[in-house]
Amino acid sequence: MSSWSQSASDTTPAGIWRPERVEVPRRRAPGDAHLIRVRLRDRPGALAAITARLATHAVDVLRLEVLGREGGFAIDDILVAGAGLSAALAEFGSEVTVLADRPGVELRDPGLAMAAACYSLTTAGNEREIYRQLLSASLGLVFAEAGFLCIRQGYGVLRPMASTVSGLPALDDQEASLLRSALWSGECLTADGRVPWVAPSYRDLLPGGTVAVVPGGAEPFLVLALIRDDAAPFVPAELDRLAALGEVAVGTLARHGIVESQQGTSNATGSSSSPRR
Repeated sequence: MSSWSQSASDTTPAGIWRPERVEVPRRRAPGDAHLIRVRLRDRPGALAAITARLATHAVDVLRLEVLGREGGFAIDDILVAGAGLSAALAEFGSEVTVLADRPGVELRDPGLAMAAACYSLTTAGNEREIYRQLLSASLGLVFAEAGFLCIRQGYGVLRPMASTVSGLPALDDQEASLLRSALWSGECLTADGRVPWVAPSYRDLLPGGTVAVVPGGAEPFLVLALIRDDAAPFVPAELDRLAALGEVAVGTLARHGIVESQQGTSNATGSSSSPRR
């Protein structure tokens, strides 16, 4: 490992390795703002009907983003503020599904948010800092209450390199899990947090909501997991942004000669395969 990749926080005073600790970014939405995510019919006037209903209850629309369109439906994020929000949501009707209602969560400009995330990665001072910044920046791109990042190492081990919680042990890379499936396929995967998506030693320390798992590397050697404390689904636009940020991290590692050594370790385990993207 190059001198660039060394970190003073690699070990405790007792010489025991530990992952980087990452704080979940603070929510910065103004006042009583809520981020609501809605799924509605993708047809003219559907969104206007929602904003009109909000206005009827004196709820102000502060920002809006169309996250995607698929199968005749659209998914929109709307940042709103107003005391009548609960009453407005109750009147949306059967053609509108509220996927998330998050108080205090800011709806950031996606371009500016991605630019800031990329900057934090490309200016990181060492390998461990890249992993820490990838997790931190990912939590800033999408709302989630917890997360961690693991890399493949020799002898079939997944080692946590950064985490929002303490006490995560190394994992058996051969054990069936959503992490292993994402590394094997090279694709972003999601799951209901109630399923056994990872070992109990992890699930016991993490929220029980929806999970997103994002692999990184042409021959995947790192895997990022973000966890919500409710059933709000991760949507394709979020997964695409997280995957793109992961590519920036891998590119930064490659610039410093780290990717080659990690992929060599992955191949030595005999557990990697060509990814499908």
